[in-house]
Amino acid sequence: MRFTPSCSHKGLVRLLVFASVAGLVSMASAASRPPLYADLADRARAQPPEFAADALLRIADAPGVTDVAWKREMLEDAFHLAAAAQQPYARRNWTGKPAGPFDKAYAQGLDVCTLQCRAVHAMLAVDYKKARELFGEMPPLQFPRLSCDDDLVYDPSIFYETAGEVAARAFGAKEVAAGEPFHLLLRYAADVTSPVQVAPVARMLAGVSLKPAQFEALVHSFAAALTQLSGDDRSFSATDSRDADAALFGLPAECVHRKTNAQPLVEAWRAYIARQLGGKRCANPEAATASSKAGQCGSAQCAQLATQFNGLIMAPSGFGFTPEQKGTSEYRARLRQYLEALADWTDDDDPVEFFRFKTAFYSELFSLTPNGPDRDLLLTTLLGWLQQNGYQRDHPAEWFYAVNTLIVHAFADPAGMHATVRALRNSSDPVIALFSELERLLPRPREEAWNTL
Repeated sequence: MRFTPSCSHKGLVRLLVFASVAGLVSMASAASRPPLYADLADRARAQPPEFAADALLRIADAPGVTDVAWKREMLEDAFHLAAAAQQPYARRNWTGKPAGPFDKAYAQGLDVCTLQCRAVHAMLAVDYKKARELFGEMPPLQFPRLSCDDDLVYDPSIFYETAGEVAARAFGAKEVAAGEPFHLLLRYAADVTSPVQVAPVARMLAGVSLKPAQFEALVHSFAAALTQLSGDDRSFSATDSRDADAALFGLPAECVHRKTNAQPLVEAWRAYIARQLGGKRCANPEAATASSKAGQCGSAQCAQLATQFNGLIMAPSGFGFTPEQKGTSEYRARLRQYLEALADWTDDDDPVEFFRFKTAFYSELFSLTPNGPDRDLLLTTLLGWLQQNGYQRDHPAEWFYAVNTLIVHAFADPAGMHATVRALRNSSDPVIALFSELERLLPRPREEAWNTL
C-alpha cells in the first residue's frame, strides 16, 4: 500500500526543510561573523558617535569579516553615526609649526566629514550604488570664517578625494554615457566658498577622467567660482603658504595636456590672489607664532607646575636626567612630591588649559620614566585621570588624542610595556578598553598609527 502524505504531513516536511535551511544560514552567518568581531561591533555602537563610527570602520575592514551584508551594515551604521560627531571637519595647524600640545587632535579623522568619507570609500568596494547614495547624503560644505587668532584651519581634502573616487567608481556604463559623473563633479567645482577648498578642488579636477568637453566645462566652472571667491585671510594664508600654488599650477598643466584652454583659469586665479592680498591681512606667520600664547600656561598654578615639571626633565647641567639619576632616592622623592602637587590641581578658570597641561605633564613624565615602580605609579595616575574624565564629553577629539598617544606607544612595545597594555585593555573607561582591544586584534600599520601623533 502506497503512503500518500496528508496536508499536515506536507506542512511538517516544509517546516523541517525550512528549519534545516534556516539552520544552515544561521551557521553560515555565525561562521562569517566571528563572535569576537561581532562583540566588538556591539561594544562600538554603545560609544559616543565619533568613536562608534571609527571603531565600526576598522572592524568592517578586518580580513576576517567576509559577510558582505554585515560589512555593508557596519559601513552604513558608521556613516549615519558619524553625522552626530562633534567636529564637522578636520583641522590642521596653518603655520606648519607646533603651536600647542594638541595641534593634531583635530586631524585624527574623528570629524563628521572624514568619517563619512571613509565609510563611502569602503562602501565602494562592497556596493558602489550604496556608496554613491551615501555620498549624496553628505551636506554641502560650509566653513565659518576664521579670525587671525585661530591656530587651526579647516582641511576638506578628503571630501574632494572621495568625490573623485565616487565619480570614477560609482557609475555604470549607461550612467557614464549619460554624463552623470560629470554632473556630480560640476556641482562641487562650482561651489567654492572658502580658500581652504581651492587646492583640493584643483587636485580633484586634475585627476578626473572625462571627455574633453566635460573637463573643460569643469575647469571653467571652477574659474568662475574663483572670480567670486573672497575669504578670510587666515584660511587664505594657510592654503597659499602650503599647496594651493602647486595644485593650481598642476591644473593648467593638465589643461595643456588635454588641449583645454587654461587662460580663463589662470586669469581667475591671479585676480583671486590680488583680491585677497589687497584685503585685510593677518600678521605674518613668524610674528604670529612669536606672539602666540599657545603652549604657555595662563594661570599661576599651571605656570608653577610647569616650572617644577621642567626641573624633573632637565638636570642642572642642562641635559636630561639619566636613568641612573632618576633611580636615586632624591629624584624619586621629588617625583612623588610633584605628583601630589599635580593631584592637588583640581580646577582652573580655563578648563581647556587645565586638561591640556595636566595631561601633558602626566604623559611626558610617563614616557620619560624608566620601567619600574615609578612608571607603574605614573600609569595608574594617568589612566585614572583620563578614565571617565568629563573633558571627553565636551572635547572628545582632544581627550582621545591623549588616549591614542598612550595606546600607540604601548602597542609599539608590547613586551616592554606589557603592564600598560594590560591596564589599557582592562580600563574602566569603555572607549579606552574598546580601542585597546581593537589595537590588539586589528593593529593599524605602524606608520599610520604614528602619523596620528
